[in-house]
Order: sequence, then structure tokens, then C-alpha cells
Amino acid sequence: MDLKQFLKDNPLISQTDLAHAMWPDKPKSAKTKLSNKLNEAKQGNSKQRITEADLELAKKALKDLGVNIEKWTK
Repeated sequence: MDLKQFLKDNPLISQTDLAHAMWPDKPKSAKTKLSNKLNEAKQGNSKQRITEADLELAKKALKDLGVNIEKWTK
């Protein structure tokens, strides 16, 4: 399953909040950056795509969220 499908299947996860967790140093552009990559927006002659580095950032953010949920539900 790719990140786009995962987010569709889990609508409780906000793309905006995930984007801010992935790129905390770019708060003004994080949401647009993730949206463009998920939707493969055209940029010049190519499409923006989710890279392996992006996937690792998303997985880390989601794992951290999972740990926080686990702690809270105990």
C-alpha cells in the first residue's frame, strides 16, 4: 500500500498535520508540498512524486503518533 492509499483509508490522519510532522522546518509550504507529491502535480516537464526519503519521514511521523496513542490508551 502506498502513502496516498494509506491516507485515504485512514481519514482521521490529517494530511496537514502529517506534512508538518514530516517537514517541521517548512511550516508554510509543508501541506502544499505533500499534496503536490501525493497528486503527482506537474512541475516543469516532470511530476512531483513521493520519494523514499519522503516515505521514511512519513513512517517516522506515523510511528511516533502510534507510540503516543499507545501510551495514552494504557
